[in-house]
Amino acid sequence: MTEAQNQPKSNEELEKELFDIRQLLEISKSLSSQLDLSSLLDSILYICMGQMRVTQAALFARNDLDSKSLRLTRNQEGFLLEHNRDYQISIDDPLSFQFLHEPRCYTLEESRNLCPSAPALQIIGLLSPTLLIPLIARGHLIGIILLGERIEGGLYTPKEERYLLDISRLASSALYNAILFEMSTTDMMTHLRFRHYFTTVVSDKLMEKGDFYSFSIIMLDIDHFKKVNDTYGHTAGDEVIKSVSRIIRDNLRQQDMGVRYGGEEFLVFLEEIPETTAYDIAERLRKKVGTCHEELMACTEQVTISAGVAHYRPSVDKNIEACIHRADVALYYSKRNGRNRTTCASEIEQLEQ
Repeated sequence: MTEAQNQPKSNEELEKELFDIRQLLEISKSLSSQLDLSSLLDSILYICMGQMRVTQAALFARNDLDSKSLRLTRNQEGFLLEHNRDYQISIDDPLSFQFLHEPRCYTLEESRNLCPSAPALQIIGLLSPTLLIPLIARGHLIGIILLGERIEGGLYTPKEERYLLDISRLASSALYNAILFEMSTTDMMTHLRFRHYFTTVVSDKLMEKGDFYSFSIIMLDIDHFKKVNDTYGHTAGDEVIKSVSRIIRDNLRQQDMGVRYGGEEFLVFLEEIPETTAYDIAERLRKKVGTCHEELMACTEQVTISAGVAHYRPSVDKNIEACIHRADVALYYSKRNGRNRTTCASEIEQLEQ
């Protein structure tokens, strides 16, 4: 032990350490209370940005524990991206093994010196981050935090890097739990939420917000799906379901929810969206499905969907199931009237008056 290390700490140093411990306790409470994966990813980045005073932060993370790659989440802040590039890193990359072998903070230059042939660094290098912090839980690399330059300039100090490692340990544990929860509430074939999870979450929000809660629902169903299975086989049918699900996922905002409601029936939950806008979204989804032939090589016929839209009306809908029923009625109106079309519940209600 050096003479400097033998010196007693000043009151100012002790107070700073106590402050850091209290901060970590608050961070731990905040992260451990979140099971929604998207919200948690946001929280991890904003905590790092706030604590380190940076304007650039990004996070590569696994979608599930079986995933073979880490993907750049859409929660990133400040980095410029090439929109046509797929930002993902293999968990078998030499850089991943380096992080697992020696979990600590790394500069980009240091990472390149240690793993000069790592393909992951070609992807990470496009963002030019200043610091890389691995997220490791239960022996798995489940994420990598990327931070940019400090607002006031200068390098990260060893003390700051240790503090970031403390945050990363808390974030890793929270992220691992959130991924487990995501896997237990998500249909793994479509990567859409289960019906029961959706109804539980929205019912709880309705109890909390009551008449002030505003949302619309789109019910979607693949037209003539039995014919697809009978003609091309169930494997082709599964591919059709996956393609439609992918289109739904790719066209949702963070606060929205895609749900696999039944075999070939889907639900889209749109928060703070009126019926007219929900109709436009349903039409966009319908048209995209109708033109996705290149994704459906196992099925040579055109695949189409029908849709029904309903906006939550407290005066009519006693619960979430009532709103779903109105959207379902609108869906089957589309089915009975030619398919490959969208109908709003309000349209049917006006016809019945």
